[in-house]
Amino acid sequence: MDFTNPQYLKKAKYQERIDENISQCLTCERRCKISNGDSGFCQTRINLNGEIFSIVYGLIPALSFNPIEKKPLYHFYPGSVAITIGTYGCNFSCFWCQNHHISHPKEDIRNIVKNSKDYLTPEEIIKIAIKNNCQGTSISFNEPTLLFEYSLEVFKLAKKEGLYNTYVTNGYMTEGVLKELIKNGLNAMNIDIKGEADMVKRYCGADVEKVWRNAKIAKESGVHIEITTLLIENLNANQEIIKRIAQRILNDLGDNTPLHLTRFFPHHKSNKYDLFNPTPKKLLTQSYEIAKEVGLKFVYLGNLPYSKYENTYCNKCSKLVIERSGLGVNELYLDIHGNCKYCRSSICKM
Repeated sequence: MDFTNPQYLKKAKYQERIDENISQCLTCERRCKISNGDSGFCQTRINLNGEIFSIVYGLIPALSFNPIEKKPLYHFYPGSVAITIGTYGCNFSCFWCQNHHISHPKEDIRNIVKNSKDYLTPEEIIKIAIKNNCQGTSISFNEPTLLFEYSLEVFKLAKKEGLYNTYVTNGYMTEGVLKELIKNGLNAMNIDIKGEADMVKRYCGADVEKVWRNAKIAKESGVHIEITTLLIENLNANQEIIKRIAQRILNDLGDNTPLHLTRFFPHHKSNKYDLFNPTPKKLLTQSYEIAKEVGLKFVYLGNLPYSKYENTYCNKCSKLVIERSGLGVNELYLDIHGNCKYCRSSICKM
């Protein structure tokens, strides 16, 4: 296949040869078996003469400087800024995707690669981060697992410069990939729990148990974990589902794991019909109360700015310890270790 930008090609680190024509990608839990000349589900992994290559290594069409609260990560270096990058493609099929223009572009990604001039080396990413006074990196926008090999190099360089590294992810990488990310400097993850098993299988084409497994592995390995669930009325937003998700977080990840319950607005394919509406505010607040009643210490409502539900209150003394406004931090009532200024209870990673 003719690639006018061969620098985007990188041999996939995790793969297995099935026969002379087919190789299996082991980057994510789809574990696509790819014939010579074809690409996997995500379109970013291709079989070239029996070996699987990433075709988006260093292809960075999305780059910005975001407050860490935008990830959202509310208990990890609050008020800091992360250089945020992403590429094309996704290994999920969510019809509500907010970044569908890069996650599911209309044009074949192989054609995009041929004409793209969005190449940035890992070294350039870190230089840009330092120049713009960033405290860390975040791989986001589309599914960051598709930039796995690139992530490893970015993470190593970031660590040398004292920068943190984060993923905003659907959590569907294979166990080996996750452990290598952690080994090379992954510090924090916001993981989407889209819903329960049936919903995730039907609308995302995935096994949500693999996501829970990865969240637990990462937490036990010292990675800071926060969970986001986008509440979509009539799909995953009834009280029993919220209660079970919150209980699972409590059991598997601990009561100090932040949960972000986010308001849905129609995007992508969900915007074409009148079947889906923005999540009612009452449903959001009810879900918040349910998660708190289950026993989670830190629950937030996303896409509901300028409300008390984006602030952090100490679970021990109930004092306001982080006051937020939109994506900004107005006031921090924490010591240098991330403990409550009033009672010294642990709140954040600082």
